Amino acid sequence: MRGEGAVLISAVMMGTLPFFIKSLSLPPVSSTFYRMFFGAFFVGLFLLIRRERPVFSISLVMLGLFNVTEVFLYITAITHLSAAMAALLLYMAPIYVMVYSIFQGRISKNSVISLVIGIAGLYLLLLPEKELNIGLISGILSGVAYAGVFIMLSKIGRTYSPIQITFSNLAVGMTILVPFFRFETGSIPLILGLGLIPTAIPFILLSYGMARVRVEKGPIIALIEPVTAGMVGYLAFSEILSGLQLAGAAMILSAVFIALNEKGE
Repeated sequence: MRGEGAVLISAVMMGTLPFFIKSLSLPPVSSTFYRMFFGAFFVGLFLLIRRERPVFSISLVMLGLFNVTEVFLYITAITHLSAAMAALLLYMAPIYVMVYSIFQGRISKNSVISLVIGIAGLYLLLLPEKELNIGLISGILSGVAYAGVFIMLSKIGRTYSPIQITFSNLAVGMTILVPFFRFETGSIPLILGLGLIPTAIPFILLSYGMARVRVEKGPIIALIEPVTAGMVGYLAFSEILSGLQLAGAAMILSAVFIALNEKGE
């Protein structure tokens, strides 16, 4: 599988996260812990099946710190905003990654074009929000943390296997959250689904993909996640996007198309 395809499928699967979060209606810490714990459980099974050993290092711990911060802030945003809006704020990450790439001297013309189109689309989707609140602040900061995830994955993606990276990532996050976790009841099928569908499988695919694409290209392709989240919000919770927001979603899809069709690495 090409790296671009892995990132794309990962983003579509992670776009289903709002369905599980809004359906469970648990506090952000509980939702984040369940996502990390059961995600690590399923990835641990994959490790056993493939007979791989878990690994830990400073870089993997840093990745885990970025990831648990991003997940907690994103889930907090989802509880206060629409599914599409929370996902869109998360996907301001390409801006921060692009700045990083510019300083590294690695940037392509198509990446800049797709980023500009994608960010313009994000702007249209954000227009209805008028006031700064905890949801917006959490969403913006989740994008900063998510940029750190993409950057770290691009650095360590070829050092460890995608399954090893994902298991360490989730295990670190779960460990950090243990002191803050308070048991909350919820639907077992939904909690298990939370650990597998928008977590274990797409995290592995993202680790695989980011080792095979340029660091600024991955988050542009992953802009498909907010569009998926918007569709989930509409179909499951009747969250309606305006005409301008739909135009923004179309621009984001165009940006993804440009990034996917760029030749070379």
